[in-house]
Amino acid sequence: MSVETPRVLIIDDEVNKEELVAAGLRLSNLAVKVRSPSTVTKVDMTQADVIAIDHHYDWSILPHPDQCLFWPQDGLAIAAVVAGHLRRVDHHAAIVLRTGALDDLAGMLPREVRQPVVAAQNSIDWVFMKGDPSVADRLHSVARAVSGLQALVADPMHWNEGSKWLKLPDTKWGEAALADVQVCHPPENTVAAYTAGTAWLRWFAHRILPFPSFLLADEWAANLLRLTVADFRSIVVSESPLSAMIRECLYEGELSELVASRWWRAGLDSIVDLLLLDAPADLPEAEALAEQMTIVHGGRVTTLAHNNPVVVIDSDYAPVDVTDASECVRLAPDFWPSFAQEPWTSFEEMQDDPSLRKMVARGDRLRSDRGGIR
Repeated sequence: MSVETPRVLIIDDEVNKEELVAAGLRLSNLAVKVRSPSTVTKVDMTQADVIAIDHHYDWSILPHPDQCLFWPQDGLAIAAVVAGHLRRVDHHAAIVLRTGALDDLAGMLPREVRQPVVAAQNSIDWVFMKGDPSVADRLHSVARAVSGLQALVADPMHWNEGSKWLKLPDTKWGEAALADVQVCHPPENTVAAYTAGTAWLRWFAHRILPFPSFLLADEWAANLLRLTVADFRSIVVSESPLSAMIRECLYEGELSELVASRWWRAGLDSIVDLLLLDAPADLPEAEALAEQMTIVHGGRVTTLAHNNPVVVIDSDYAPVDVTDASECVRLAPDFWPSFAQEPWTSFEEMQDDPSLRKMVARGDRLRSDRGGIR
């Protein structure tokens, strides 16, 4: 596999149109071939690091057999055929879908997790949007991630919860971070060997990046520090010592280009512990953090006033607010990993969106009734 110049195979019915896209990708140091389904060869597939398959095909302009089982109806069916050929020759290219109609493809799936859920339910690695201006960076990212899995296949005893693949910083909180990784049950033994690492890639892309576990999106990272998202982002882009402490927790490992910023939870926990060590013991935690962050930051920092702040999500799994847990109920949404942080929504959010009522965790259903939601 050539990580420096990843080899990408694009399968599409509009070859001439996609050649224009390929020309742009080649300027980003990608070696790109474009083929229609009827012209793809085994050599094309086995030479590719990433195989990007269009979702929709106009079969009126493509030759195909009449027998239904020999006639894939869309890109997901073609992806399954491609995967079968790759298994037969023991080649492990990443398989991604390209679509310009994610809304139609995903249907009623929650908008915040449509790409990973569609990918997971169809046994592919990721879903790319056509026209994505960052597609070259993301193709490079996927190719590097696949290449990096060779170490897992070659020597699983020294994989160490993927510390090198995850590019875990050499810090005092590194061991805590790896313990957090293991809690999320990564496939790094028999299943990883059976799939040549593909199971690890999909576990990370489908189950870790979209949800708050050992990596946190801005909203959950800010809440852990008892900051508003706006204040958190303002501090991060500043040049203060507090900014440097937080930026050390930025996730920069494989597949980081697929999503917005993610932060090592163990690193942020370490910051909180360090700040509280220097704070007066008689101060409530929120006040102590505000006082210590103000000192380190060199400017006034205000923390959230809630006693127990939690991130509130809507029915699309998007974080929309931070509220005290006393005004919220826990949810049990489809596909949300059991190892991830518990999802919450507020009584107010349920009032505005009754579909959330169906997601309330069993243990909180009586509380949701008392909150006036029927």
